Amino acid sequence: MDFFEAQELARKRTRLMLVLFAMAVISIAIALYGIVAYVAGAGFFKAQDAVNAPITWWQPDLFLGTLGAVILLVSACSLFKVAQLRSGGGYVARSMGGIQIEQTTQNADERVLMNIVEEMSIASGVPMPDVYLLPEDGINAFAAGFSPADAVVAVTRGCIRTLNRDELQGVVAHEFSHILNGDMRLNIRLMGVLFGILAIAVLGQLVFRSTAEAGLLGGGRRRGKDGGGAMIAIILIGIAVMAIGYIGVFFGRLIQSAISRQREFLADAAAVQFTRNPEGIAGALKKIGGTPLRGAIANAHSQEAAHFFFANALKSRHISMFATHPPLEQRITAIEPSWDGRFVTASEHSDQPQSTASSSKPPKTPMQAHDFINSIGQISAAAILTAQEIHGQIEKDLNRLHQSRNAACAVLIGLQISASAKEDDSTQLSLVKTQVDAAIYRETADWLPRLRVLDLNQRFALFDVALPMAAARDLNILANISDLIRELAHSDGSIELEELALLRGVAAYLSARQAPSRQVKPLPPAQMEMPICVLLSAISYTASAAVKEREAAFQAGARKCNRYLLKQSILLPEEDITFEALEAALDLFSDLPLPQKKIIFEGALSVVLEDGRVAQDELSLVRIIATNLNLPMPPLISK
Repeated sequence: MDFFEAQELARKRTRLMLVLFAMAVISIAIALYGIVAYVAGAGFFKAQDAVNAPITWWQPDLFLGTLGAVILLVSACSLFKVAQLRSGGGYVARSMGGIQIEQTTQNADERVLMNIVEEMSIASGVPMPDVYLLPEDGINAFAAGFSPADAVVAVTRGCIRTLNRDELQGVVAHEFSHILNGDMRLNIRLMGVLFGILAIAVLGQLVFRSTAEAGLLGGGRRRGKDGGGAMIAIILIGIAVMAIGYIGVFFGRLIQSAISRQREFLADAAAVQFTRNPEGIAGALKKIGGTPLRGAIANAHSQEAAHFFFANALKSRHISMFATHPPLEQRITAIEPSWDGRFVTASEHSDQPQSTASSSKPPKTPMQAHDFINSIGQISAAAILTAQEIHGQIEKDLNRLHQSRNAACAVLIGLQISASAKEDDSTQLSLVKTQVDAAIYRETADWLPRLRVLDLNQRFALFDVALPMAAARDLNILANISDLIRELAHSDGSIELEELALLRGVAAYLSARQAPSRQVKPLPPAQMEMPICVLLSAISYTASAAVKEREAAFQAGARKCNRYLLKQSILLPEEDITFEALEAALDLFSDLPLPQKKIIFEGALSVVLEDGRVAQDELSLVRIIATNLNLPMPPLISK
């Protein structure tokens, strides 16, 4: 299952969630209507000497009113919770008591965790997520956010203290699978839906307690009068609503179980595929089973966020059909069929040799379009090996990046300058000097010589680490840097796809942080025709020098995109492909759903691969195109 299929599966699960949500609302409304109809017909609100008429069970107006009230209450509560969650994964982590780990941390366990997350980020081609430490002694973790740009990885204190590096890497790989496969957005929506469904039970508790207290305070003065029946009726309604609310609890658990359990098997399998080290994640699961707390989370929000976690976060060990996670035994057996059934008891982690890098083979150079498609949003053991190599090559640069609060902004500016010709450095640095403070300017000038000797994969690795660091400092500062980067790209009067990839990467990340819950929207073929011609033409001029090869490459890409009805697929003159035209086309593509992006990327790949060569410059171009389309692409190296 590739990245695009996984995202489609996540959308199907969203539809399942909505169906179960509708069933829950209707079931609650029917049950509540029955109670209200009984209480109204039984004469609780009538005088004691009044004659009771038979109960009328079908009252359309009352039913519609009850249904409308339930829909209004549940929807309002769900929307309220979703609005709280709009700030992204950081809100979820903080609500669970998480504390963000600083990049400069000197704690040995935290440093190991940060290195693993950095390597996974490089291997997957996504910006490094913020990392949070949960003050919990159980072994657990989760990833949360609407997109990779606002994603966080949260790990418990027990996790980093108990697991060795291979086991911790397996847990982080599992969570990165959720980041890349669209599970996080679904989890946040599910959290909002559950809050709305469970609101009925909370309302019933409030009604019962308030009326019971009022009855006690009123004493016996009301009990002999006509109002006594009304008080009893309200108390009974409160009890009934509270009981009916457990229909919401039932459906809440059903929704969590239906959506969460199978995903955990898939994420476990992905972690094994990513690391090629089944002992890592299997060892983590065995240690969870062998510790007294297992994965228990004591935080008050653990119940509504239980589906986020790596392992069962609830204290109960009873496994039911509505559990959010499969039993540990089943998960371990799926990874290690020959497992002897014994868990591992370990109070502190013991260092063990890292096995991932030594057992992985060198990355295989992609040769066909489907190889590149399959690498989008995927982490392979070879990609992790490559990421570890890159991490080692730029380790001093990363340490330098972590030591200065201005370094992240300086690196982003320096990367943009280094993407254009060296003779433009002095002009562009002069422009930088007028736009930023003196400290950032000096750092940019100091970084620039180093950035020019790095290869594309190393530059993108620094970019993926520096970008969230700059955002963490201040989104307004990052917005100013984004404007400056755009001005630098325009200043040299030429179009370089790497320049475009960098400026669009910063702008897209900033947009995702400012509005994490932004929706995608498909476009009709007629609106896509000219923008696709602009993109394919730009790639053709970059990939091919000879006129005939250029035309052949363009037509190969146009044929791939023929479902967009490119009846007049014309290779545009080079002078017509302006920076503004290319950027407008990419702006249009950025908010497309993934099936449409996939076809455009296939067309772009056909242009690049038409000559049959897969040299390093072709691989670099493929990664730049993927970045321009906001598709996570791992490092690509020609061997």
